[in-house]
Amino acid sequence: MHYFGPFRLDSERLLLSVGKRPLPLGPKVVETLLAFVERPGQVLTKRELLDRVWPEGFVEESNLAQNVYVLRKVLRTYWSDVIETVPRRGYRFAAGVSIAAPKNAGSRFYYAAAAATFALALSFGLLHDTARSRPVPQQLSSTGARLFAMGTYYWKQRTQSSVQKSVRYFTAVTKSDPQNARGYAALAQAYAIEGDYGYGPMKKSYARARALAHHALKLDAQLAEAHAALGIAEDLPATRAAAREQYREALALDPNYASAHQWYGSALLERGRPREALAELRKALQLDPVSVATLAWLSSAAYLAREYPAAIGYAREAAELSPQRRDTYFNLGLSYEAVGNYGAAIASYRAYAARCGGCSGEVAALLAHAYARSGDLRNAAAQLAFAQRRQGMGAAEPGDLVVALIALNRRSDALATLRQRRYRTAFKGSVGLALDPRLDPVRGDRRFKKYLKLPA
Repeated sequence: MHYFGPFRLDSERLLLSVGKRPLPLGPKVVETLLAFVERPGQVLTKRELLDRVWPEGFVEESNLAQNVYVLRKVLRTYWSDVIETVPRRGYRFAAGVSIAAPKNAGSRFYYAAAAATFALALSFGLLHDTARSRPVPQQLSSTGARLFAMGTYYWKQRTQSSVQKSVRYFTAVTKSDPQNARGYAALAQAYAIEGDYGYGPMKKSYARARALAHHALKLDAQLAEAHAALGIAEDLPATRAAAREQYREALALDPNYASAHQWYGSALLERGRPREALAELRKALQLDPVSVATLAWLSSAAYLAREYPAAIGYAREAAELSPQRRDTYFNLGLSYEAVGNYGAAIASYRAYAARCGGCSGEVAALLAHAYARSGDLRNAAAQLAFAQRRQGMGAAEPGDLVVALIALNRRSDALATLRQRRYRTAFKGSVGLALDPRLDPVRGDRRFKKYLKLPA
């Protein structure tokens, strides 16, 4: 066990905790930190770190740089940045480390964390005259905990291959600890993400997620992760109210559960409440500073709340953590447009196109709007014509066609598009259409008002 600042690093379980709360970091990230704290004050070359953390080889230096980035963000959030870059040599951990718990270790941090938790609970109205007791979840076996950590690491990356890997690891957890609800809850969340991101058959993935979440709740009805799992499994158009209730239940059981804050925040955004969503998502980021999914949702919420510099900052952080995550470039493009940086917006849309696959019509519509706003009407018209020709797979989003037409001062054509029967379902109750800043130029136009209302 290693101690430094408010942190405790368990070298056997590869688990970093702040105070008494474990942080959801991947094993390779913690292994990188362990290499530093075992040799504090010494310069570790990049080669040494690569050989230590990835003994199997076949890894690029960018993986190490990303791990260091994540560690610095976590350390700054709870303490200070003590990982120094030594030019042309490597890195150095510039802080004292103890292998035994110091006297009164973390006492100041404990009281500060307790005060923060109390304030957070108050903000949710969770403290009453008779405070609700929160039972401690059953601990996983050492094997189960290791598999769970690996699954969580891959699940948080949200790529298709990483989510599929997380399914395999969480399945292994349910086999190693068949009476522990946490493995089933995590597996439910993995299948729900698989369905939500289109990585598997949506109907089948969500059905699996619901069945696993219900099984987890049978094993432990007081497990916040199980309620959150059922929430995301029910986060579909017909059952979104039930999903929000499950998120609230998860937060009542564990106000420090970052994923529940993230999903509840995204649910609020889908209800057309971007300011409330921002507050919820910022709580999630405070609890899990390196969550790519939270950063991506924060970027969307900040954009819809007209906080454009914040939206750009969140999207850029998400892109640094996960360069292949496509929605961050979509958010970047929208936010750069909003501040008038059309060159950066066009570059972001092209980066989005390189990662989305089969979305040429959508990208063309986005580019048409950006070119029109920048004054390049020739390129705008060419991109719009291409977007309008695309049908079926790769067709443009109807809302993007509408905003491109408006930017080209073709309001009558935009209105006709809104009225088309094939688009009527897409526009009905569309929160994105109701909040999209790109439609601000026509919000005072009476012809558009009925289409731009928030859903009831």
